[in-house]
Amino acid sequence: MKTEYCGILILLIALVAGVAADESVPALPHEFWGTVTIDGSPAPAGTEITAMIGGTGCGSITTTKSGTYGSSSRYDGNRLLVLANEDQAGATIAFLVDGKEAGQTATFTPNGTTRLDLSVGSAVTPTPTPTSSNGGGGSGGGGSPSPSITSAAPTTYTGQASLATSKSGEVQVSTTVRTTDGSGSVTIAAGTTARDRNGKPLGEVSVTTLDSPALPPVPAGNTLGLALTCGPDGATFDPPITLIFTLTEDEWSRIADTSVLHVVWYNPSTGSWEEVAATVDPATRTVTARVSHFSTYALAWPSVLKEVTVSAGQEVATIAPPPAETQQPTSEAIPWPFIGAGCLVLLLAVAGAYAWKKRG
Repeated sequence: MKTEYCGILILLIALVAGVAADESVPALPHEFWGTVTIDGSPAPAGTEITAMIGGTGCGSITTTKSGTYGSSSRYDGNRLLVLANEDQAGATIAFLVDGKEAGQTATFTPNGTTRLDLSVGSAVTPTPTPTSSNGGGGSGGGGSPSPSITSAAPTTYTGQASLATSKSGEVQVSTTVRTTDGSGSVTIAAGTTARDRNGKPLGEVSVTTLDSPALPPVPAGNTLGLALTCGPDGATFDPPITLIFTLTEDEWSRIADTSVLHVVWYNPSTGSWEEVAATVDPATRTVTARVSHFSTYALAWPSVLKEVTVSAGQEVATIAPPPAETQQPTSEAIPWPFIGAGCLVLLLAVAGAYAWKKRG
């Protein structure tokens, strides 16, 4: 009886081992997100995107917004999850957009996250296979590859924008954010390391104008013009990013000497404004500075003093004194004692002459 039980147990173990040997170990998914276009136009919401490895579907997603699929933030929408086995790591992934093959491919990297802009139709331009960030520790001495970086012209937004960054904080797509009135902008180039005040990858950027009443005290001898609040406060950039102030023709004409325009930022730890090196371009009426962190920035120039400042110890006059020849003498300038003495001598002389005449 015991022999029969042992035989059955051995048979079951063999069956389980055989099944396990036939199945590959599933790997962590590779996540994708980015833009999607059809014939050069943003793909409409409801477009289906399917990932294929070796002709087999391994993940799909239906877009919910025009022109994009997934999101740079894992908390702001689903991403396209490519599911495969560990032995398929390094395999080429093809993508179908509503059944049409896109001009872009990728390499399957377990636990990777990649921005990949997809396009189908006549406007398709095939792009090199991007590398991907790998959330796992990896093996060997090569380290984890970085996500693909798009070095094309910056994508421009108004007010605020999401920033595509890798897990190390490296910006993947050049991004420009402008104020609503166009008076200021920041441009963060692809490849820049962008982190928030806590050292985490920066996920969002905002630029707004700041009204004069909300500004800290103005530096002595300066006039502050345009002021911007760049956020989030405390974000850092390596290398520095580009900050641009743009003036209208009317604003430019009001400044007596535009060559003295400069940029200052408010340092809350010292309660003072500090100057930043800047370049003035009269042709475009812009002032450009390179900044390594976010704060409050302002365009400044020396105040034009209309007052007439006289020597120390005297008051400051707002109106120049009239010419000397038109000045009227004050009461203190008339020699009244001498006039009184003269009148007295004259009176005595008259009295003496009268007395002399009367005696004769």
